[in-house]
Amino acid sequence: MNWEAIGAIAEFVGAAAVIVTLGYLAIQIRQNTQMNASALRQSFYDYTARQMLHGSDSTEFSELLAKAGTTDEPLTPGERMQISRMFHAVFVGYQGAYFQYQQGALGQDDWKTCRALLRSFWYFKGKEWADLWVQFKTGGFLDEAFVAECERLREEAQDDALALEEADIGVRRG
Repeated sequence: MNWEAIGAIAEFVGAAAVIVTLGYLAIQIRQNTQMNASALRQSFYDYTARQMLHGSDSTEFSELLAKAGTTDEPLTPGERMQISRMFHAVFVGYQGAYFQYQQGALGQDDWKTCRALLRSFWYFKGKEWADLWVQFKTGGFLDEAFVAECERLREEAQDDALALEEADIGVRRG
């Protein structure tokens, strides 16, 4: 028997095994990455749902949101603290999603959904709401890049509101 031939065959089999192993590992890494991205998306959407349900579960909190977001009526210190904590939780959560998007862990479509949800915060025009945003954007609570993204969303929401107002005026005239 030719030992050189056996060695060559063994070397070929070993190389093939390495290639198969690398292929298997690549598949496993891809599946793991997809599962992690899916878990991240679900975690964010669960977080968002909890935030929304908090307002709908409590009539008092819903009324407080309406007061802060749609009127110029001042909040009591306790009400302001409650809204401030909600603001903090919401914006820190969205900032986390923003960073995940920037790192590629949250996909473009998911970030579009996040942007739409976050933009909806700017449909509120109450004085306390606006004051809290100024506090958060200048108080060091949020990253500058995320604040810039929020400012873009605020401008988009204002453009949306103007378009709706113009459409409403057109409907009433027609």
